[in-house]
Amino acid sequence: MSMLKALKSILKHTSGFTKSDSVKGFAGQHPLAALGLIAPSVGFLGKDVVAPLAKGAYEASPLHSLLKEEEDKKLYERGVETRNQNLSTQLRSRRMEEMVQRNMAAVAQYSPHLYNQVMSGRLLPEGAVVLGGPRRQDLMEELAHSMGSSSSPENFESLLSQGN
Repeated sequence: MSMLKALKSILKHTSGFTKSDSVKGFAGQHPLAALGLIAPSVGFLGKDVVAPLAKGAYEASPLHSLLKEEEDKKLYERGVETRNQNLSTQLRSRRMEEMVQRNMAAVAQYSPHLYNQVMSGRLLPEGAVVLGGPRRQDLMEELAHSMGSSSSPENFESLLSQGN
C-alpha cells in the first residue's frame, strides 16, 4: 500500500501538484483539463483491463465452449461437403473421359470411313485413304462426346451405319 502512495506522490510532483493540491480541487478549477486526463484513463481501463477480464470470463464459460463446438462442427461439415463435391466432380469428369474414349474406339471399329472423315475434317469418297495433314482429334472428341451425352442413341445410328 505504501508503494501506491509513493507512486501517487511521484505522479503529483511530476505533474506540478503540491501536497496541498488535490485531484478534486484541480478538477473543479480546470474541468476541461480533468476531462482530458480522465478520457484516456477510462479508455485504458476499458481496453487493457476490463476487456481482457471479460474475454477470459467469456472463454471460461460453458456458453463459449458450446458455441465453439457448434462452429467447429459446421466447419467440419462444410469441409466434408466440399471434399465430396470435389470427388463427385472428379469421378464425373473421369467417367466422361472414359465414355469419350470408348465412343471414339467404337466409331473407329464400326465405321472406319466415318472415323477417317472426322479425323481429316472433310468429306472423303468411299474407301479413300488420308495421307498426311493435321488430324482433327478435337472433332472426333466432340463427336464421341455428343454420342455419349445424346438423349436418344438413335441419333447416331445413321452415322455408324453410313460406313457399312
